[in-house]
Amino acid sequence: MADTLKTFQQAATELNISVNTLKRWAKDFGPFLSPAGPVSGDGAGRRFNDEDVQVLGRVKEQLASGSSTEEVVEQLHAEGRGETVASALATREEMSGQSVGFVVLTDTLRAMIENQQAIQNSLQVNRNLQGVIIQDNFNLKEENMKLRERMLQLEQEINEVRKRDADYRLMLEQRLARVEAEARKSIWSRLF
Repeated sequence: MADTLKTFQQAATELNISVNTLKRWAKDFGPFLSPAGPVSGDGAGRRFNDEDVQVLGRVKEQLASGSSTEEVVEQLHAEGRGETVASALATREEMSGQSVGFVVLTDTLRAMIENQQAIQNSLQVNRNLQGVIIQDNFNLKEENMKLRERMLQLEQEINEVRKRDADYRLMLEQRLARVEAEARKSIWSRLF
């Protein structure tokens, strides 16, 4: 059964990398991949089989662990893939028409751009979070103000209830005193 051929987009999605990174890797590690077939000048017609995706997965692992492009080429050669290291590097330079130093500089600049993008994304997330915190702070201040107003209102109501209770108690005490006084008078009037 023949391997399923994948486009740049499909292979990049499977590897969880950008299409531009995959194009760069297709140039850098071309000797370790299957023949590209008819390809346009920008490599747009290139297709990848399952083995190519596995090789590129290894490339991703090696680069993520801190290996340089040359070290990855040597590792792939040590695994018995592709051409000799010298011919792979020579083919890579012929394919790209660029010096190794320029490729390293380009890789470094791309990595810096990706890092700056990650930092910008992080800053945007922080700004969004700060906006939420500020809004929550305003909401809490508003709720706090409402609670203070309600507490003052309840304190006034409690004071009014206490005053009514004190007035009622005073009135009851006065009535009780009158009833007691009348009761004493009536007892003395019955005796005499």
